[in-house]
Amino acid sequence: MVFRYRGDPSMWAWLLHRVTGVGIFFFLLVHVVDTALISLGRDLFNSMVKLYHHPVFRVGEVLLFGAVLFHGINGLRITILDFAPQTAVYNRQMLVGIVAIFILIFVPVAFIMVAQTLKVNGVSELGATNSGGWQVWLPVLIATVGIVSVYAPTLNMPQLRPSVRPAGGLEFYGWLFTRISGLLLIFLVLGHLTVMHLMHGGVYRINYDFVAQRFSSLFWRTYDFVLLVLAIGHGTWGMRNVLLDYIHRPFARLLSLSLLYTIVGIVLSLGALLLFTFQPR
Repeated sequence: MVFRYRGDPSMWAWLLHRVTGVGIFFFLLVHVVDTALISLGRDLFNSMVKLYHHPVFRVGEVLLFGAVLFHGINGLRITILDFAPQTAVYNRQMLVGIVAIFILIFVPVAFIMVAQTLKVNGVSELGATNSGGWQVWLPVLIATVGIVSVYAPTLNMPQLRPSVRPAGGLEFYGWLFTRISGLLLIFLVLGHLTVMHLMHGGVYRINYDFVAQRFSSLFWRTYDFVLLVLAIGHGTWGMRNVLLDYIHRPFARLLSLSLLYTIVGIVLSLGALLLFTFQPR
């Protein structure tokens, strides 16, 4: 049911959570496959990576970070409501908190990403290390937070009903896994994005040698493997729920779920094989 909260902010949070989750899941599958191209050689991988330097892809990178950030902090709200149903009376405050946290993190990070692109493409010398950079995004940040603060008291939402926890079996373990993995992924994914997309020039420093050096570290191989398994598992269960919500015919469900599990199995195996066997050429 799409409009389960009848148009109030909780409905939009639910809808945006689902849309961002689907988008992140498809990006994850593509990202694992394109990273696996490193096993085919230096030239091919470096040519592929250059595509991500294009300004259009950089805009997509900013949107991806926003999707991950919102999905993570809204997932935290959902987890709190699931394990502490009594907090449902504070749902309005939590939704306002999500907006505030999102703005406080997203605006500076988006500024850094855009500044990197402008600097590399020679459009502007404005960079993430420019001491005057804060003068651009800080006023925007303050103004936006002010608007949210003024709007927040006007929110009028009905009493939120706590979600029904599955009684047991596969549904319960899947429900529990998504909550636990979601909490862990907040730190793992944001850490990955920070290292790969923000520090020292972001994606512009990523090439065959950079990734090969990263994979030479047992720590990073372990980090990436845990991230891969949790993200694929979390996304697969989420996509399963989406398919079950919108596909009701038994044969169509069987076909769509079989296709989902097959694609996920191939991508997961490809990613794990890369992490365990890759050797620089």
